[in-house]
Amino acid sequence: MERRKVNLETIVSVSIGAFLLLTYILGLFVPVTSDAGKYAAISRVIYETGDWVNLSVHFEPYLQKPPLLFWITTPFYFLLGPSEFAFKLPVLLYSAIAIYSTYRFAKLFYSNRVAKIAALMLATSEFYFLFHNDIHTDVLLTANVIFAVWQIAVYFKFYKLKHMLLAGLGIGLALISKGPIGIYVPVTATLAHLVFTKQIKKIVSYKIVLGAIVGLVVLAAGLVGLFNQFGWEGLNFFFWENNAGRISGRIKGSSVDYLFYFHTTLYIFLPWGLLFFLAVFSEFKSLYKKANAELYSLGGIVFYWSVISVAHAQAPHYLMVLSPFMAVLSAKWVVQFFENQSYVKLKTTVTVLQYVTIGFLWILMLFLCIYCFPATELWFWAGIVMLLILFFIRTDGDKLSLVLRRSVISILAIGFAINAHVFPALFNYQSVITACEVFDEMAEEGEMLNTYLSQHRELFFYAKTPGYYLYDSEDLRDCLTKQKGGWIYTNDEGLDEILKSGAEVELVQSFKHRSLSGFTAKFINPATREASLKNMHLVHIISPL
Repeated sequence: MERRKVNLETIVSVSIGAFLLLTYILGLFVPVTSDAGKYAAISRVIYETGDWVNLSVHFEPYLQKPPLLFWITTPFYFLLGPSEFAFKLPVLLYSAIAIYSTYRFAKLFYSNRVAKIAALMLATSEFYFLFHNDIHTDVLLTANVIFAVWQIAVYFKFYKLKHMLLAGLGIGLALISKGPIGIYVPVTATLAHLVFTKQIKKIVSYKIVLGAIVGLVVLAAGLVGLFNQFGWEGLNFFFWENNAGRISGRIKGSSVDYLFYFHTTLYIFLPWGLLFFLAVFSEFKSLYKKANAELYSLGGIVFYWSVISVAHAQAPHYLMVLSPFMAVLSAKWVVQFFENQSYVKLKTTVTVLQYVTIGFLWILMLFLCIYCFPATELWFWAGIVMLLILFFIRTDGDKLSLVLRRSVISILAIGFAINAHVFPALFNYQSVITACEVFDEMAEEGEMLNTYLSQHRELFFYAKTPGYYLYDSEDLRDCLTKQKGGWIYTNDEGLDEILKSGAEVELVQSFKHRSLSGFTAKFINPATREASLKNMHLVHIISPL
């Protein structure tokens, strides 16, 4: 009987793991748009030109992001050809570093069970489902930061040089993932721990200097192209203007929502968001009792959270770098709540909160797949039925195992639904990709596809011969004057401007379009969706001005 139960639990665990892998694999085939589309296009330029140092897109030098994302994705273009699969796969593989580092970091200070749960929470958080679809440099930043903090933590336990050198490597890679935030989070997390544990004097060591040199060498390699193209102005942008400008609002953003990351966490760290806030509250309480095993996690969260909460530029992916620390604290305290008899009331509270979250996820999945974007594929519903069976199977695990398993299955249900059905349905309204397909089929050799009054730079990834990003009327006129046989993807306003220009053009096709960078209730509701769509147009220049 015992053998049957053990085998059943193993079968359930393996089935859930296989479904998790399937969900991530399905996401690799979802098209790219917005920033992810632009990043995929930059890697395509490297693939086509062979220039790995001087980054560019639509014939312009690229300044905004350091090169690591493009350096790890482009080799897969050579192996598999440019595609969303080839672009996303290396990012997903790189994230294994984050999962493993989170596990090893947590195991340094807590039980093996806490470490496993922390890794599980990270791998099944909405952070990871969403941002392995909508690729951002924060994914690599997260992996490199938690790797660096893990190595720093090991160093301050055993004081071996190799760990500080690896920490320097991690910080260097974090810097060329997204910028100075790659050193800010590891340093503030480390200082918080060293001050709390009264080890601050131990930062004076030649080993730390050597680790810093490794980080600087990696950073220098990543900044060569930036300096080549933009000189000292490029370095100023990297080290100061990009970050200070986003905080002040000079570069991006508007009014500040000081609670933005509180309510964002509730969905972006599903299904663990409510649990995380309970964990942070408990961690602060234990801080006054000097009962904390480590302060890397809390320190990393508090200092960075404080900065991004007052910044004018705010976005969910800015929070991702904290997800490993959020997972560690959540895992630490959920085990305490369920295994320590002094937390009986909190155990009940956590159970109730998790089942409320579970219920919300299933209702949301059914709402999306039955009402908003009705799913008719039998294989899709077979997958959902399989998850329901796994949800209700009882094994010999304890109460915590059951709650965690059902939480994971529930987030898998919504993740599977989104990757297998909802995202493909949404991309039916992302007309830039359809426009590229029309252009690829109809355009003659040497003709280029340009874009005007459209922010969708995935055009430069999907079009067979992408042209220019036309910023204003002057750029448009220049295109209409010089590009016989050129093509332009634009909106109603742009079409009107083109038709009045005097150039001989052909309106090849018009599309109903919705940007996927922001949803509204009007678009989600099938009854009002049509009214939320706008027109986009594909124009062919027959005879220039």
